[in-house]
This record gives sequence, structure tokens and C-alpha cells, in this order.
Amino acid sequence: MIENNKCSNTKLFKLSALAASVAVIAGAFAAPVSADATFESDSGWKAGFNGHIPIFAVLGNYDDPTDEDSFTITTGFNPATLQTNIYAPMQNGLEVSGHFQMNADIAPGDANANFRSRVSEIAVAGEFGQVNIGKGFGIFGVPAIGDNGSALGVGLIGGPDQVAATAGRIGNGYFYANFTPRVMYTSNNLGGLQFKVGLFSPSKVDDDTTSLDDDAEYSMPRIEGNVVYSTDMFSLWSSAFTQDVDSKTGTFDDYTMSGIDFGGSVSLGDLNVRGNYSVTSGTGNDVFAARLDPNEEDASQWYVETTYQINRTTLGASYGEGEDDINSSDNDTDLTMIFARYAATDALTLMAEYTTLGTEGGQGEYDAFIVGSQLTF
Repeated sequence: MIENNKCSNTKLFKLSALAASVAVIAGAFAAPVSADATFESDSGWKAGFNGHIPIFAVLGNYDDPTDEDSFTITTGFNPATLQTNIYAPMQNGLEVSGHFQMNADIAPGDANANFRSRVSEIAVAGEFGQVNIGKGFGIFGVPAIGDNGSALGVGLIGGPDQVAATAGRIGNGYFYANFTPRVMYTSNNLGGLQFKVGLFSPSKVDDDTTSLDDDAEYSMPRIEGNVVYSTDMFSLWSSAFTQDVDSKTGTFDDYTMSGIDFGGSVSLGDLNVRGNYSVTSGTGNDVFAARLDPNEEDASQWYVETTYQINRTTLGASYGEGEDDINSSDNDTDLTMIFARYAATDALTLMAEYTTLGTEGGQGEYDAFIVGSQLTF
């Protein structure tokens, strides 16, 4: 017993010492300048760009697959992003624009780099509202994803070898909206009430145990929608989706994926509290991926977060759980996040975070100390 305590104290000392070193190193990550650029032609066309570069140093102790300590430098929940926007001159009461986004993860060596585009779409706005055509962010699960901890932080980490964007509160608080080809309508603000509805390319079956993936067909689009009511003090929202999955040969029964969530936030001076609850059927707790076993397709999750603003510093804590009945109890997880943000300038934010993941089965648990910074331009 004494020997076990000695090992535990030694590991704690190592983690504390390395965490202190990480905090010193993080200063090297902070980009000292910000930029903003907009261009306009004589004919009225406009073009501009914006984005962010988040960099984190992560020191973690992981229980899966073995008891392992790990240090890595990575992006957070959001990868490094460059957003380009092009606006045509207004004609016939229509504002037409194009939006293209490039994203990059932080990984050692070019071979492991993940460089991709999440957004490529046309937006048409007028007195009727706005229509978006192309690939972009979804509707179901938004604005639950706007929690302060995930928006600028790390959250759920995939493991000791994490090199891509992390998962925030996906599966432990909200269902990820994802970036998908769609046609989406957004209403004007109607006295604080606004809604969205869209037709999306269907999500595909992800079945690891059989070869039924090839037998699935998707003859109808996925439908998503949400409604948000906002005032200066509070915001309330709800969103939902539905999608049919059919069998070409009748090997499995046709079924429907679906989900709904409810959430809200309230601000009292410098204090903000927000929460969200979601339940889905026919899909798991991480992303839109259908499952064929009717006994392994239900999931639920929730989170509560509170933040307090002190001048240019934001202090926050959040807790959330996810429950997914696929295979075993190991899919019942809880994620705790404690974080601090300091706006060194309008463009540069310095961050510190402590994250711990617990599981009912004990596998995959970890603790992580995180420091970093983000340049927003």
C-alpha cells in the first residue's frame, strides 16, 4: 500500500512539473499580431478573409489501451481555419455571396497533416431571409455547440496520439452538427424568434460487425431544423432531424434515424449559465452514423456550463454525460472541463484547461492539463 502511494505521488510530481513546463512553453505559441483584410472593386464586388489559429500543448494521463502519459501539441476543438468570403453587388434586392473555408490540423510531419475544406457554399439573402446552397454547418445540435468551453478549448481528446482537432463536448453534451452538403433556409429575426430548416445529403450506415453497409440505400434527404428565441438576457432553442434508411434487398428492416434537443442560456451581469439535453435514435453519440441493430441505436446526452467574466478574463466550468447503448456500458461517459481564458489583445486569447473523462467501464478514462493560445483575425 505504501509502495502504491509512493508511485502515485511520484507520477503526480512528474505531471505537475511537466505541466509547469508546458505553461512556460505556451508563451511561444502566442502569435503577437492580428490581421484583417477586405477588398472592394470599382464595380462593387467585395472580398475578405478571416479565421483563427489555435495551438495547444496537452499533457495527459490515459488509461486506454494502457496506463500512459503523453505530451502533444495540437489544435483544439477547432482546427486552424481560413475563411474566404466574396460578395457580389446587390441586384434585384438580392445579396449573393460565396464562402469557402480551408482547415488544417497540427501534426508532426507533412505526412500526418490533415488539410481539408469544411465550407464551400453560395448564400442568397433578401427580404425573405437567407438560403445557403452547398457544403456547410448543419442545423441539429446548434446552438448547443456554442458553449464557451468547446468554442475556444479542447474538451474530449481521442487518446495519447491525438494530432487532429479534438472533440469538445461531442458525445458528452451535444450531438455534432457536422459539415454536410445541404440546401438551408434561415428566416429573418422575427422579434427575437428565428428558425432554420434544411435538406441534407443523407448520413451513411457505419456497421462494424457485418457487411450490411452496402445493402443500405438512401432515397430521401435528411431533414433538419431548429428554432431559437433570444433576448438580451436569455436564449432558448430546440432542434430536430429525421432520416430514413432502407434495405435494397430486404436483408434488414427499414428504419428511421431521428433526434431532438432542448437547451438555453441565461446571462446575469458577468455570469452566464447554459445547458442542453439531446436524445437520438438510430445513431450513436458522436456523429451522424446509422446503426442496423435496433437494440444498439439509442443515445442521450446533456451538459451544464457556467462562466464568469472578470474584465478580460473568463473563468468557467462544465459537466456533461453521454449514454449510448451500443455493445457495452463503456459507452456511458462523463466529461468535466475547468477552463480560463484571458484576452491579451482583441486578437490574441491565452487559455488554460483541465479536462477529465470518466467511463462506466473504466476503459478510456484520462486526465489532461492543457495550455495554449488562439489568434483570431
